Amino acid sequence: MKNFDTMLVGFDHSHGDPAVLIVGRKAPGDNVRIINQFQGKEAEELYRKLVGEEDKND
Repeated sequence: MKNFDTMLVGFDHSHGDPAVLIVGRKAPGDNVRIINQFQGKEAEELYRKLVGEEDKND
């Protein structure tokens, strides 16, 4: 495991499409590299955990 890491997360659940959560990694002086993606209920659950809304079902 790294001592320092920068992770960027994007979430989209617009226009009635299934939810998508994308995870990227940013190294100093480098571009963001997409390292994982999640769809549907899994994306929604991860998003809620990340923003501290685990108990809400909206």
